[in-house]
Amino acid sequence: MTLSRPPGRGPNGALRRLLAEALARGLGRRVTAAAPTRDPVTVDAPPGGPIAPTAPPRGTGRARAHPSTPAPDAEAMVRAFATIDDGFGGGHSRVALAAYLARDIAPRLGDIGAGGAARSGLWSAATRLTYRCGFMCFDEELPDLAQRYYRVALDLASAAGDAAARAVVLRTMSNQARLLGHRRRAVHLAEAAVVTGGRAVPPARSAFLLGQVAVASAAAGDRTNAVSSLSAAERQLSRATSQSAAEDAAMGGYHLAALWHQQAAVRALLGDRAGAVSALAVSLAHRPAQERRSRTITRARLAELQLAQGEVEQAVGTWHAFLDDYRHLRSARATTALRTLRSRLAPHAADRDVAGLLARAGAESRPR
Repeated sequence: MTLSRPPGRGPNGALRRLLAEALARGLGRRVTAAAPTRDPVTVDAPPGGPIAPTAPPRGTGRARAHPSTPAPDAEAMVRAFATIDDGFGGGHSRVALAAYLARDIAPRLGDIGAGGAARSGLWSAATRLTYRCGFMCFDEELPDLAQRYYRVALDLASAAGDAAARAVVLRTMSNQARLLGHRRRAVHLAEAAVVTGGRAVPPARSAFLLGQVAVASAAAGDRTNAVSSLSAAERQLSRATSQSAAEDAAMGGYHLAALWHQQAAVRALLGDRAGAVSALAVSLAHRPAQERRSRTITRARLAELQLAQGEVEQAVGTWHAFLDDYRHLRSARATTALRTLRSRLAPHAADRDVAGLLARAGAESRPR
């Protein structure tokens, strides 16, 4: 599935050229400005396909934890954009982040060059910001644009010798591949993420990677690998300290809410709908308050499962809670969930409580 970005969404032509030129200098490879209706940059695919080899980059047998030279301004922007995205959705700041990458980060990367990447806090921040921009595109249901940002993030992580960051990007690409119906590709990417991260990643990060192997395997019909990978993710998260579980929440943060969300996905994909409902309820109970977008998407999925089981009253209550948070979001995924709400509930419109919910959903569907 390929979606084209409508004209006017993203940096202008001059910014696209700036980002392309600066990344070309920094990465030491050809990076060309894309057409006006596509992505700010297009990175050449490596030999053999769109994903580079799954092993860690040469000279990096371990996942580097922190660069030696800090870049406090860029690090602050990493945290700021992550907070806005998690709390209010990718539509709030995606264009602003793309412009920041082009206007501020790209020229500075070009000045550093690939030779200084492994020692540069700016390079690490650029990787996380580019990854976050890709995720914002995913949240806005622009998968082709998200994929291109992920590809640039992979190159940035490779240049810096940051196997842990590279693993997170591969894992996120696996999730997008699964949702687009590319099930075997999703498994390959998830397993590549685990190999790339290696044994040096902390337990919480390892759990984050293994949980995606479980979900991708379940989607591909591999129950054995799904169950074993999910068990491994649980063991890894149980070993994590609260500090390591919250480490770098802007890129690959993982906690109990995320684990139980993956539990629910695996159970639903393997046919255990009731188990999925229970797991999503636990996930919501553990979801941090600041993660409004994830909470909203989780509630939408829970309501869908409840309605599929004939639990109309419970589904109505869950969807009302969804709408409480939806009004604060600019997220295409959440908007799609709202449309799903209205279509799934339409056959039950004679029910007074459902009619009230549909009226409220209709009001929330109006342009804001």
